[in-house]
Amino acid sequence: MRLISAYIAGFGRIRDRNITFEPGLNEIMSANGKGKTTLAVFIKAMFYGMEYSPRKSSLTERDHYRPWNAGTFGGNLVFTVERRKYRIERTFGGTAKEDTFALFNEDTGEASTDYSEKIGEELFEVDRESFEKSIFVPQGALETKITSQLNAKMGGLGAVQDDMNRYDQAVEAIDNARKVYTATSKVNPGLIKQVNEQIREEKEKADRIPKLQEAYDTKAHMLLEKRAQLRQMEYRKSTLTDQLAAIARSEKSAGVYQAKTDSLKKQEEVLKGLDDFFANGLPDENDIDDLESRERELSLNRNRRDILREKLPEKDEQECLENLFADRSISEDDIDEWKKESETIRSLRIKGEHVQMSDDERNQLSELREFFRNGTPDDEQIQNTLSDISRCNEISGQMKSLGETHQKHREAAVGIRELHSLEDGISDTVIIGFITLVFFLASTFFFNTGGGGHLKLIMSIGSFVAGVIFAVIFIMQIIHRISLRKQSQSTMEDELVESEKDLSKLKREYDDLHDRIISFIEKYPVSTDDMQQALLLIHRKKDRYDTLSAEERKLTDNTSGMVEELTALQLTLYTSLDPYAKAFGINLYEDAKEDELIKKIEERFDDYQEFEANNQEYQRLVATISSETQGILAALRAYPLKTDITDLAGCLREIRQNMLLYTSTQKQIDELNDELKSLHVDELAQSGKSLQELQEEQKKLDDDISKQKQFIAEDVKELDSRSATLVECEEARETLKDLNARKASYEDKVALCEETKKYLQLARENFLKVYMGPLRDRLNYYMKSLYPDSDDAILTDDFELDMNLSVSVSGKSGGGRTRSSDYLSKGYKDLASFCSRAALIDVLFRREEPMIILDDPFVNFDEEKLADAKRLMQELAEKYQIIYMTCHESRSLR
Repeated sequence: MRLISAYIAGFGRIRDRNITFEPGLNEIMSANGKGKTTLAVFIKAMFYGMEYSPRKSSLTERDHYRPWNAGTFGGNLVFTVERRKYRIERTFGGTAKEDTFALFNEDTGEASTDYSEKIGEELFEVDRESFEKSIFVPQGALETKITSQLNAKMGGLGAVQDDMNRYDQAVEAIDNARKVYTATSKVNPGLIKQVNEQIREEKEKADRIPKLQEAYDTKAHMLLEKRAQLRQMEYRKSTLTDQLAAIARSEKSAGVYQAKTDSLKKQEEVLKGLDDFFANGLPDENDIDDLESRERELSLNRNRRDILREKLPEKDEQECLENLFADRSISEDDIDEWKKESETIRSLRIKGEHVQMSDDERNQLSELREFFRNGTPDDEQIQNTLSDISRCNEISGQMKSLGETHQKHREAAVGIRELHSLEDGISDTVIIGFITLVFFLASTFFFNTGGGGHLKLIMSIGSFVAGVIFAVIFIMQIIHRISLRKQSQSTMEDELVESEKDLSKLKREYDDLHDRIISFIEKYPVSTDDMQQALLLIHRKKDRYDTLSAEERKLTDNTSGMVEELTALQLTLYTSLDPYAKAFGINLYEDAKEDELIKKIEERFDDYQEFEANNQEYQRLVATISSETQGILAALRAYPLKTDITDLAGCLREIRQNMLLYTSTQKQIDELNDELKSLHVDELAQSGKSLQELQEEQKKLDDDISKQKQFIAEDVKELDSRSATLVECEEARETLKDLNARKASYEDKVALCEETKKYLQLARENFLKVYMGPLRDRLNYYMKSLYPDSDDAILTDDFELDMNLSVSVSGKSGGGRTRSSDYLSKGYKDLASFCSRAALIDVLFRREEPMIILDDPFVNFDEEKLADAKRLMQELAEKYQIIYMTCHESRSLR
């Protein structure tokens, strides 16, 4: 391909300018601001149009290069490709909808449909971004990088574009899956952060258990003491009541004695009832404390038992798990080993898929073999036939033009004959003939009329002479008209004969070419009547046939040994998994779903292990609860309790209350006996307190009793709250185990995502290496052409390209390890980048050699590097047309 000329009607500051391009190196030198970059962008815009992005905040190319004077925004570009000359005409508006595009065959001047508005992508087979990363080098942008379309085009891998996109989607999906577990955002945290937070909260609760238990026991003991104090206050109140009654009956001193005696009897009756309750002996307070502690632990165990009962699966599920694993001894190591074997099988299958043609490709190859059953054409035959079609189209246009010319000549001849016929009827020759006749008649008239003398004779002679003159003129007009008619008809007939000969000659040539083209095309089963489309279809199928045939030969060489290894691994793994496959209804030998089966086995094995652990703990708690309950009930059966025996806590409270009541009653009886022994009826009225003092003491005692009851109610409420909190913390301790197991599961899944991503990246790297080799070879070629021996600063053999076309150095130049080009000087880095550009162009454009557009890229080069670049440019100019623009003579390449 080669650019011929450009006309810029209006683009940036350039207006109404014609530019001509020559083969090889075209150097354009002008000062800054004179339109070099504008010209480069104009050439790109002719092929790719102008970008339009209304949401872009920065200045777009469309806005930047819009003419300042509101004139025509656009121009045309003439170029050759595949022996044809075309002219692109584009104008640009405010948006892409306002742009216009037209393509013309420059040789015929007719509109061409060979390429569409996306001519750049159709010609160069790359999009705008890839064009800028290959043959279009903007100012200060020598470095390039890989794009998805460059990836596809370099290896002839256009069909792989979707696979590369799916790889990016797969990596993104893995990253998103990993973020579900590892995200640290406060707004949307990952599962690991959430479970860590839950573990922290539950651990805080579990750590509080010892202090909560100690506080609970302390508060319970305090409550018992306050209740004992309340009973003492109530007893004191009853004593005061008796004293007040005794004082009221002070005149009857014997009544005091009688009151105490009555009180003594009452207390003895109470004690007698308590003696029946404690028939087997009064318990020790430590024994009661121990029973209450055992009852609280029993209550916690019941809560744990109920929680575990909820976690246990249904009976059918339990039977299913036991059938799967109870009679088969497997471990997590066995499952890990199965995973490794499955991974190896999957890897072998993936390798097998890569070294085998797809069904679609095999079908294509079979169809193409049938298509070319009469023989495969070579490129020369296709090119010659394409030239014949082009010549046919050219002849067809010429025949159409000659046919129109011939028709015009024929119509002109008919028109001339009609014109002559019309002139014969109304021309001035007829008028002159008529005048001649009039003069002869007048002469005869004057001559035959008698009289008049000489005047009539003169009139007669004059009319006769005039008639003779007009007769001569009439005869000359007739002779001249006949001569002109013959001459015109002769010329027109000659032109008609000549055009018929040319038309006949072109038709014979057209028929010969048409027959030859049809003879070639009829060898192949194409359905279109358009010869050019049929030939292009044959050409595409031939290219595809050659590619698939080569791929088939290559893949056949790479499949040895892989099937045997895969079969052996499958047999070993499927033998181990067969019992489980039957249980899950999976046919491994037909479906090959070992990954799915292993995943199910692992999930169910985890369920089984959890069920086993929970079931063992549940059975232990059931046995402990039963044993502890029987022990407490055995102790409670020694007392005639009023409280329901199933309410162990209530029974223990009843025993403790009766024990406290027994102690206080016994004490009161002893005190009353002592008082009665020392009491003398005569002294009773004189030895007591005054009525007012006793009433004030009674009032104070009532207040103390009310407050004590309030304190007891608050303590009971607080004790219930602490009991609930203690139960909650005990549950948290059990929940903590589940959370830790869940966290470990999440971390395993994160590790699996990271391993999967690593293997995907490795597979992509190995895949892309297949077609990065030619690119690296061309880079090495260009670097060695600049430094044929070696350079003290750097060795050309140390240069390397990564998958993104970034240049790096290794070996001696890299200090013993691989380093990016950032470690090089700016000049070396730009020169290496330019060599990678040249290598990329060689690999990309093998069929049609494009032009290269350079907008002053060597601004960072010193004299030595510029001399190197000049040598490289001269070599490239022998193969490519180069448009090189610079603003300074020091960077001239001439």
